[in-house]
Amino acid sequence: MRKRWLTLGVLMAGVAALALFVWLKPATPRGPALAVSTIKIADARSLRIERKGLPFAMLEKRGNDWFMLEPFAAPADAFHVARLLAVLDAKSAAQYAASDAAKFELTAPQATITINEQRFAFGAINNVTREQYVLTQQQIYPLELRFAAAIPNDATGLIRRSVLAPGDQPLRFEFGAFIVTHDGKKWITTPGGGEKPVAMPAGGEQRIPMPAGGDSSQDDYNRWVAQWREGSALRVIPVDQRTPETLIHITLKDGRNIELGVVQTAPELIVRRADLSLQYVFVGDIGAQMMAPPMVREAPKPLSK
Repeated sequence: MRKRWLTLGVLMAGVAALALFVWLKPATPRGPALAVSTIKIADARSLRIERKGLPFAMLEKRGNDWFMLEPFAAPADAFHVARLLAVLDAKSAAQYAASDAAKFELTAPQATITINEQRFAFGAINNVTREQYVLTQQQIYPLELRFAAAIPNDATGLIRRSVLAPGDQPLRFEFGAFIVTHDGKKWITTPGGGEKPVAMPAGGEQRIPMPAGGDSSQDDYNRWVAQWREGSALRVIPVDQRTPETLIHITLKDGRNIELGVVQTAPELIVRRADLSLQYVFVGDIGAQMMAPPMVREAPKPLSK
């Protein structure tokens, strides 16, 4: 008797799975692939993301670059924005009327993306075809899973991971113990008179900066400056309650000054931009290179006790 009930249970589960597949399975294509939008990616100017009806992030395009407006005011990561905008080029082999929204779990969508004025709502997933049902412009389309997968779990995942914005051109870096500056022709390192030497992540040791005249080339300097301009942090996090150990002042070509707080140097370098309410976390080795200019050539010396 028990075997009979087990067999019946298995059969019922199979029937239920088959019914679910038939219910969610896309219709047989009746023509060429259907475009879900007429907006060109190059024409996208605003981007709003929501999760389960709650505001998540708002971005806008300024010139050629994207910037986040909410919940942080910061440059956005171009690669992640491009992944979100890719839905504008999506094609589908089928479409359903918006009246079927409940059937595809779209009355309370998991997430929505609004590009310019067009809203994309993401609903149920068909685990057989590996497609997700998306409601936009009064039509429902089964689309590849990658479009919803582009939405990060946290808004910080959309922030540019470089300390400086794309157009920022630094001319001077002022650390506590040294200054790296461009004199109009080349980069040079000179001793600084700052309030506190920069502690290096080398087990209680500190590097002593060398004056200009060492064996570094301008290529060394350009690579070092590029780390500050384009170097990608491991992650970006909101500011915490810690007090920075020291400050770094960066002067840009347009005359603006950016102040960075060095919150931590080991095992990871954490640099704070108080003006953005964000902290950038760099891998230890990368952070050590960023904190030491090319002219720093002496071996580490122990701090005096």
